[in-house]
Amino acid sequence: MKPFLLVAFCLLLITACDRPGLQKPHLSLNPGVECRVIQHEFGETCVPLKPQRIVTLSPLVTLDPLIALGIKPIGFTSSRITQKGKESLFSVSFDRVLGAKNVGNEYQPSLEKILMLKPDLILFCCDAHLHNLLSAITPTVSVPIPSNVPANQAFFKENLRYIATLLGQKTRAEELLSQYQKRIEELKKRLGSQLQQMEISVLFCDRNVIWTIGNKRHSIITSIFNDLGLRYKSSSQGEYARFSLESIDEYDADILFIVNVAERSSSFYLQNPMFSSLKAVKNNRAYVVSQENWYTVGILGANKILDDLEKYLLSPPQSHEYWEN
Repeated sequence: MKPFLLVAFCLLLITACDRPGLQKPHLSLNPGVECRVIQHEFGETCVPLKPQRIVTLSPLVTLDPLIALGIKPIGFTSSRITQKGKESLFSVSFDRVLGAKNVGNEYQPSLEKILMLKPDLILFCCDAHLHNLLSAITPTVSVPIPSNVPANQAFFKENLRYIATLLGQKTRAEELLSQYQKRIEELKKRLGSQLQQMEISVLFCDRNVIWTIGNKRHSIITSIFNDLGLRYKSSSQGEYARFSLESIDEYDADILFIVNVAERSSSFYLQNPMFSSLKAVKNNRAYVVSQENWYTVGILGANKILDDLEKYLLSPPQSHEYWEN
């Protein structure tokens, strides 16, 4: 069976190489299956009305909203997020995809594994060459990425709506967004006057570089902060901006969230002389949070960030020793 599939796949590749760069509208590859035409970055694709075998090739952009809508794919990719090679699905736990097939890293998915799953829809983003190869297998849709969404729109909301439109789940998407908004209103009410009194800073800390959120394009973090009416430090350089450790004082604030990209211990940051000079650290209002929760772009990730905001903003300051325990 496997040699037969490989031969078939080679023929599909030859066909894909002969295709123009944009995928034109076509009937579903399964005769007799109804489909709807969806516009995307690389043209148009006729998506089955009720796809049953979905492969998703981006944990951030396509897997998060799919799982949020209650749809489990048959195949997915993961990301290596640390120097040690740890695999992650970011805001999605691996428990949510039990029984599905990992088809490789999001930047190098296994086309052979995808072909053997016999998908009826593939969701991915950003690569024209990969699109041509994938669309030779089955209907394939390129889902927009944050940089393709206007700065005045919250990407995670539009991302959810886009995936929901593909799959005929618009009502469920609006229910999820209504639940999110309800959480926002409840947290605003509980914070009360603190909203105007506190200022927040968010620092992403990797082994050799630090960066923060920018103000030229809304990240998921700034979208949530704006929804809450929270004041926050930001850079004017773009969506995310790198800076040297010597400039860290520019991002001093009442409350500091350290996104632990390097996966170091909390004490590494809180006892570091450069960090310990900050007001938030001195006042026990600095919190080390997971990059899998905060380095995200989906609705599930948005709710995990809200979980941390509720946990830390509503709690009284605690000593670092107590907090780490």
